[in-house]
Amino acid sequence: MLNTTTATTAWEQHATCAGTPIELWYGPDERPESGHEAYWRRRHAKTLCTQCPVRTQCLADELIQPRADQHGIRGGMTPREREQLLATWRRDGLIPADKPASSETVRRLLIQKFPTASAS
Repeated sequence: MLNTTTATTAWEQHATCAGTPIELWYGPDERPESGHEAYWRRRHAKTLCTQCPVRTQCLADELIQPRADQHGIRGGMTPREREQLLATWRRDGLIPADKPASSETVRRLLIQKFPTASAS
């Protein structure tokens, strides 16, 4: 989901999520969300992500952030799913275990994982 508090990057202008309610990506602020509501909200958000021409860039930008700064659905993945992906890459020696992975490395790995996603 686009971050409306900072300047957008070039790829964000082409994101499928542009103009969608932020609650779709992060859940409601004003009340607790039931498990059923959360499931359907996340499912809808992920469906939009699968159609997004800049999914790889979105996911890569989130994966290089510190874990504490990762929230909501980004690039079609939840924070837990992103952490599992990073853990797999660390275990397989594809990214460093002791420091954050570079943006270039993450993008390359994502392009291998999602070959039909945009690489620009």
